[in-house]
Amino acid sequence: MDNAPIEGRRDFSGLAAEHAADFNARVARHDRENTFPFENIDAMKTSGYVNMALPTELGGGGADLLDLVLAQEQLAQGDGPTAVAINMHIFNTGLRSDLWRLGDAKQLPLLKACARDSLIICSGTSDPRMNTVTGFAGLNDTTRSAEKVQGGYRVNGRAGFSSLCVCADFFEETAHYDDPAKGPLCLYFAVPAKTPGIAIQNNWDTMSIRASSSHDTVWENVFVPEENVTARPARSWDTYNNVFVSWFMTSISACYLGIAQAAHDYVVDWASQRTQLPFDRPVSHYPGNQFLAAEMEVGLRAARAMLLATAGALKKPSDRANPSLIDVLACKHFVTETAVDVVDKAMRIAGGAAISRSGPLEQMYRDVRAGVIHPLSGFDTLGILGKLAFGIAPNTMPRWI
Repeated sequence: MDNAPIEGRRDFSGLAAEHAADFNARVARHDRENTFPFENIDAMKTSGYVNMALPTELGGGGADLLDLVLAQEQLAQGDGPTAVAINMHIFNTGLRSDLWRLGDAKQLPLLKACARDSLIICSGTSDPRMNTVTGFAGLNDTTRSAEKVQGGYRVNGRAGFSSLCVCADFFEETAHYDDPAKGPLCLYFAVPAKTPGIAIQNNWDTMSIRASSSHDTVWENVFVPEENVTARPARSWDTYNNVFVSWFMTSISACYLGIAQAAHDYVVDWASQRTQLPFDRPVSHYPGNQFLAAEMEVGLRAARAMLLATAGALKKPSDRANPSLIDVLACKHFVTETAVDVVDKAMRIAGGAAISRSGPLEQMYRDVRAGVIHPLSGFDTLGILGKLAFGIAPNTMPRWI
């Protein structure tokens, strides 16, 4: 791939590096105390980082997908949880910007508001009661229900993984609606965070990415105006899905690759300085550690090359509206699985010191594991990739439970 376009992206990556150095001083404390880094969000608002993917004509940074991937990998090297959390906002603004460019005028008011006031969008659409592949994490169908009322809809239900909910200005959500004429629909909408009936559950107490405050939210008789709603056929795959996976699966992968790179850098430095009697050379000279380091190097380079090639091929909104699904899914699967493997190898090099909370590897080991649960993942991804490899439609039966 031609590296020339990457040269023009140093402003975004440089800004990410500045934030990473600042945030790194607090990342362990926020993890240990399970607190949300409000100061990090404020810093990214001030710098314009949160507006990176908004169109320049609306006052945003004009970053494309490759810009975001490069910057987010850099940010995650200093603070993985903050990178993952803010990614849920930034990729969403990129998604909505594409939809607007492709003709969806409903996106414009929110895009303008975000650019003008650096507003934050929380998108907690996951629904543990709905099969992930069928409902695509609540984006294609959900047990949250909508009832038609005058001027809009009343929405009830529960949502999970609502990253950034404690600092959000808008909540994005989906709900199932059985239209008398059109049949089952999945409604997609955003409302102000202070809309009556939305309750944050404060139940995010997890092993990984603790500082993201990805609490559940409960929606009880929440009124959603008609003009805020985009109705899509339930359990279908459309342009929205294509643009979504283009932005999300590459950018979220970059976050976990950044964590893996940070683990690599830490353990290489650690092993280069640590000695053990009776030897007078550091443990970096041990053949076993050299083999592990070699495998880490190969994994990081292969994952980064795949990620940059995939993101680089999705340059324009029209590209992202019609991506190679097999490329995007394979990229997310390979990069996140490789990131976990790299951190595991770093732990093996450090040995007993790796599990101590006095060093960063223990947190990186936990944080990187969240990479393999973002939809689609694991055998869900492999099942679809296998069908695509055979030229079989992804929703073709049989499939296993």
